[in-house]
Amino acid sequence: MNMISILWRKEVTDAARDKRSLLAAMSYAFFGPMLMAVAFFFLISQLTDPADVKISINGKQHAPELVDHLNRQGVIERDQPWSASETPITLTIPALWDDKLATAEPITLTLQADWSAQKQQTDIRRVEQAVQSYAAQISHYRLLLRGIDPRVAEPINLSKQDLATRGSKAALIMGSVLVFILLSVFWSGMNVAIDISAGERERNSLEFLLSQPVSTQAIVWGKTLAAATFALLGAALALVVIPVIFAYVPLQDIGMSVDFSLSMLLLMFLLLIPLALLATVLQLFVSFRAKNFKEAQTYISFLLVIPMAASFGVEFARLKTPILYYLPLTGQHQAFLSMIRGESVNWVGAGISAAATAILAYIFVRLIARMLRSEKTVFGL
Repeated sequence: MNMISILWRKEVTDAARDKRSLLAAMSYAFFGPMLMAVAFFFLISQLTDPADVKISINGKQHAPELVDHLNRQGVIERDQPWSASETPITLTIPALWDDKLATAEPITLTLQADWSAQKQQTDIRRVEQAVQSYAAQISHYRLLLRGIDPRVAEPINLSKQDLATRGSKAALIMGSVLVFILLSVFWSGMNVAIDISAGERERNSLEFLLSQPVSTQAIVWGKTLAAATFALLGAALALVVIPVIFAYVPLQDIGMSVDFSLSMLLLMFLLLIPLALLATVLQLFVSFRAKNFKEAQTYISFLLVIPMAASFGVEFARLKTPILYYLPLTGQHQAFLSMIRGESVNWVGAGISAAATAILAYIFVRLIARMLRSEKTVFGL
């Protein structure tokens, strides 16, 4: 343990001297959540924008009652021409409006817009809802004029009672933010892991270190703990930055709220410790298998696809398999989601997931130690 401590201090000191690489490693944990917060801020602002929707209305003289209804719903006629950078939203009212309305025939309104334009999705939806509400009024009037109760056309009235809490609603969008916390342990320690493995081999310092009276397993543990230290620094930075940044995101405007308590953040950090060990030891394993520094960077970039696919795949595919609570990476992700929702955490699953992660990290440490006894690995042959 004394030798591991000495090796850990040596590797941490050497890595801390490279300030530029250290800042680059920590930048992901800072800018990743910030970019997500900015995206959510603009999305919520767009969804809750109270401004009127301005569209072009052709044939408004044929249906003045419809135009008045649209105005009351916040859909007004545009008084300025569309610019070249804007996609027009045009509602066309046919000239036979009165005739078809009198004979109770279906009336076809034409709404022209670009449904692929993300910025106009909310505006288009508001226009559709305004037209549909007016169509529902006409249907009721037609039934009343014929002596029929409009409720006859509505045999079932579904009453929706939303039992979701503000925290569970927030988990719908915060799940993608939690992925950044999990991936921070992979990104923050990546540069250090490559430098103390493939980098030392290129500088011919690895051969000198292995010639000392120290076991290869102690060397691997020292390097693993050093890289894991920077991985946990990145995770701690992400855990500190996310509550501060999202305090300025108006989640309450869409009925959501997230309470990042100190106890929650500490529990998240504890669950990330075994994951940081596994992330760094995997990066060391890949780096030692590579021939040189650049090759190690290439291989680790492919390695990062695995946690990204696991995290985003579980999040967007909405997988509900119970085994996810007991696996490495997905177990931590499920525990974080339960904390955000305000639900009880499956501590048995979280404990098994943490233990499985630590055991897997230990197995890779033994594999790397065995690899370093081979000249093929030491000299990159």
